[in-house]
Amino acid sequence: MKIRTVVDKFWLFGPVSGIACAVLTTALFTAMDWARNSAGIFRDSSGTDWSIVYDTAASWFVPTLVYVTILAGLGHLVTGGLVSVYRKQISKTDGESGSQ
Repeated sequence: MKIRTVVDKFWLFGPVSGIACAVLTTALFTAMDWARNSAGIFRDSSGTDWSIVYDTAASWFVPTLVYVTILAGLGHLVTGGLVSVYRKQISKTDGESGSQ
């Protein structure tokens, strides 16, 4: 998939942005929680409790994916609409100045 295709289509831009942001956010905050190990719930002398790590990762991934996908898609639509209006205004202004 070409990057230009993703940028041009809001229905691809939102999910691709959501997945990328969710993966990075999940990795960062799950790793931070595991390293901090508050109350010893992530690891103890017997090792890492992977079910807690998985639950923490899921609790970061799902909401981030949903929110970023929606916001990126809507932001793309709004920005695209504003750029379209601006381009029409510019071409209208150029057309009027060219006829004088």
